[in-house]
Amino acid sequence: MKKLALLILTGTLTLTFAAGALPAQALSKGTFYLELQLGCYSANKLPTKPSKWSDTNYKTLYSTNCAAAHHYEVFYTGKIKAKDLNSAAAKKEAGAACDGAALNTLTGQKDLPTSLTYGYFFPDPGAEEKKYGKRVICFFRVADPKDDKYTLSIKRTFREVTYI
Repeated sequence: MKKLALLILTGTLTLTFAAGALPAQALSKGTFYLELQLGCYSANKLPTKPSKWSDTNYKTLYSTNCAAAHHYEVFYTGKIKAKDLNSAAAKKEAGAACDGAALNTLTGQKDLPTSLTYGYFFPDPGAEEKKYGKRVICFFRVADPKDDKYTLSIKRTFREVTYI
């Protein structure tokens, strides 16, 4: 009898997963921050909750659909030319690249969150720079107006696609 119950339970679980009855917000396995592509990402496996930003929790993000809950939207990737990635010149160049891309992306859009902001990633000098070069990744985030160390969950894209 125990064997039959176990077989029924196993069969039920197999059918449940085969039928696609996974959580509505199934996230991908993590993506290293320097391998991000255009699209939306959650900072953790709880994309519906605000995420606290820190200097240590940003290197793995989880790809998700932009219509689903997420924390970040990558809107530009490119390369910078600064020789020293620790320099003020590198930060200025990355900021300028993101400024231009953000303006191009957001111009003409309505109903933007008042705390919409953006940030960027580029490799740490050393092993990351050797592997990824001088790649810059620009992303939008909606900061919590009460504490900008928190990124709010959003369920929309800021990149509009127009078809001619």
